Amino acid sequence: MKKILFDAILFVLFVAELSFYYLPKILHEILGVIMAAAIIVHVFINRRRVVNLFRNISPQKIFITEVNIMLTICVLLIIPTGICMSNHLFPDAVSFAVHRNMTIHSLHVSAPYAMMIFVGMHIGLHWQEVRQKLLNFFGAEEFYNRRRNFLRVIVLFMSAIGVAGLFLNRFVDRVLMEHVFATPATDLPLVLFILLIVCGIIFFAMVTYILDKKFFRHRKLF
Repeated sequence: MKKILFDAILFVLFVAELSFYYLPKILHEILGVIMAAAIIVHVFINRRRVVNLFRNISPQKIFITEVNIMLTICVLLIIPTGICMSNHLFPDAVSFAVHRNMTIHSLHVSAPYAMMIFVGMHIGLHWQEVRQKLLNFFGAEEFYNRRRNFLRVIVLFMSAIGVAGLFLNRFVDRVLMEHVFATPATDLPLVLFILLIVCGIIFFAMVTYILDKKFFRHRKLF
């Protein structure tokens, strides 16, 4: 139960960081440091799983490893660029020229949105486990069994909202490092913006879950 709570906190931190437009800059930096520390703890807690990916190699394990590598690349882009851009916690970490470098700024905005894809994929690849832990935590397994089709419709509806959110937030432009500031999504209240982000992650998770189930699960490499 502690692991699922920790993972939930990490997820909330990620969504909060993507909501930087609504946050005081100093809070964005503080949450960024906390999130970086939480990611390190998350990797440490799951270190045996990481090692296990290199045993009895299968197409699914290769897929999971690729997603993990992309997540790592995103984190390794976000942390140093965040330090370079810092105005509060690390104001003297780099020179003024580096601090004002537009490529660094663009990378720091682009990488979290790219990471949004891989966070969704990461959740999708472990969806059955995540679902079971959530059902156990809330004691809702009987409710899930009775309302399974209804809940599937809700997830499908949320995924559709997520797709709309990607367009409203100019997701592709952000990932491609276009100079995007305000978007139709950032004109919405914070609660609705967060809903779009969460639903976007759910969309990537569900697409990955379906692909994994159809093409990778239970298949051997040789």
